[in-house]
Amino acid sequence: MKENGKPPISYRTWDHNGNGKKPPKWTILVYLGGDNNLTSDCITVLQQLEAVKYNEDVCVLACFDSNTPWPKGSRYLAINCRWGKKDNGIDWQIHNDLIPPGHRNHEFIPPDFCDSAIPPKGREMKRTDVAEGLRRFLHWAIKHHKDSEHYMLVLFGHGPLVANQTFLMRENPRSSLKLNELREVLSEHFGPKHKRKLDILACQNCVMNGIETAYEVRDQVDLMIGSQGLVLASGWPYDKIITTVVENAKETPAKIGVHLLKACARHMLDFTVMDRSSEQSVCNLNAMQEREQMTPAVRSLVRALKEGLSFDKDAPEPGVLMYPVICDAVKLARLEAQTYWGETFVDLYDFCERLLKKCNEAVVTHNDLVEQLKLQLQPQMKEGFQPRLRNTKLLKQLRKIIGCCIGVIDEIKNIVPASYYIGSDLQYSHGVSVFFPWTSPGEPFTFVKVKRDYVLKPVFETYRHCTFARETHWPDFLQAFFRATIRKVRRADRDFCLRDPTDNLSLGFIEESIHPLSEVLTSDLQKSGSDTGFVDLDVWSNIKNYPRRNYLSPADCRRKILTDGRQMVGVETQFPDPESPPVSYLGWNISEFVANLIRKPAHSNGYALPTRSRRKTVSKQT
Repeated sequence: MKENGKPPISYRTWDHNGNGKKPPKWTILVYLGGDNNLTSDCITVLQQLEAVKYNEDVCVLACFDSNTPWPKGSRYLAINCRWGKKDNGIDWQIHNDLIPPGHRNHEFIPPDFCDSAIPPKGREMKRTDVAEGLRRFLHWAIKHHKDSEHYMLVLFGHGPLVANQTFLMRENPRSSLKLNELREVLSEHFGPKHKRKLDILACQNCVMNGIETAYEVRDQVDLMIGSQGLVLASGWPYDKIITTVVENAKETPAKIGVHLLKACARHMLDFTVMDRSSEQSVCNLNAMQEREQMTPAVRSLVRALKEGLSFDKDAPEPGVLMYPVICDAVKLARLEAQTYWGETFVDLYDFCERLLKKCNEAVVTHNDLVEQLKLQLQPQMKEGFQPRLRNTKLLKQLRKIIGCCIGVIDEIKNIVPASYYIGSDLQYSHGVSVFFPWTSPGEPFTFVKVKRDYVLKPVFETYRHCTFARETHWPDFLQAFFRATIRKVRRADRDFCLRDPTDNLSLGFIEESIHPLSEVLTSDLQKSGSDTGFVDLDVWSNIKNYPRRNYLSPADCRRKILTDGRQMVGVETQFPDPESPPVSYLGWNISEFVANLIRKPAHSNGYALPTRSRRKTVSKQT
């Protein structure tokens, strides 16, 4: 087969000396979305890739989408192999391995001022969108490395992917990759019909490790590595990441995935000097697909929450919740749960944990009330109250929600084999987030073509069509949450007073009187100035009341230790559980995953755990 009239080039055939090479065990594809403010960061990544000491087991190919070359277009680079036998005497990999435009479907004919003749009219190079750019790169890479044993795709650029239009965003012309487009591009080379999967999808993009992304690519990808929240442009040590694959190429992709996570965690530890929190995880999408239990688990939770947030049809007036206690429990769980990207995404594990705790507290509160009532009842009426309490609609519904939360938590444990967090702001991360805004979102809008016209759709309507949303009905719960928690319009002021102690408790303790209506009801409003519609988006306070450095809860004060590991002087430690561990003054405790990295010297290239005797000694010091 020929490309553009020329024989195809094999980027795995020749080494630096022109000798033949066997197919690599790992082909690593690095897509650098740099047609934006990340252009210089992409060059830094390329330099780190070039600095690795490679062997024949690993081949690295890169696609650099820059905002500077003319004519603009992606450049393909074979980082650790040459594309022919010729040697120009310059051993500079980044520039030696630039792939000619004709071999990457970017052919163009530049003006030739050395030739007085008018050049023939050729094909002009067109700027493609992100989906087409990634598709071309994968096609080129797999075509010349179709016999590799394992594949890893690294995506570097902007995020997030879910409910946004900024994933791998390029500016000239403006374009981004959508969730369904990522699945479509990957399915051209990976999936059931190809009888192979992408072993590792590594995403250095903000808010990528979401349950929606996992669902969308689970047929094409085995392991997904990424972050639930914000990531730094310099947050991944690519030289160490690729070196880890080179040194462990013969291990399973699952083990290599954990090695990659350790390399990132060790790198991010240094950013704690500036109190920068971070987290990342490995998601086993193959386990999700094999078990097929996550979908029914989330669907059951959605069904239970919709019932808990339903309205009482028999109430004298509309808009009365059937279970106000459950609505409050959901709101408090959402408030306390770990969140990302300006309260748009929530850690699914942590939300379920907080929700089951709040539901359980409601059960205990109602039981305590019954216990207090027993003291005022006749002896023959004291027995049998707990069975009757369990049989109430409220407690039945609370029990159902708690059981569903436990089911979702168990499934997340199965699909997240390894994760880490560093810092106080992200300490409740467990590896998988879910789209869960406080209010029904509108922006960003999406243009959808309907026949000859375009329809403007808000992001929530677009979100409904992703695979996770369709299979689990998660948007139905969100809609029920928005409906149950939205406040009523302020119509008039009220005066409040306590009722008589002997009044019927069905009315509560409060009596209110409404003032006569004085506001003017307007049917149409106009701006008084051109800037009236601007909204101040600055956030001036933290919604989450998380512990900070030297800022602990009263319950943790007795567990606090000093910087040198000693107990607080003059404070008697009284743990509820003798095995209860102490609390760091930092406001967050170092997890075992990260502790193992700290115990190993920073200059070491390996991540082996210390011996049993050393581990005990260091643990006491920590």
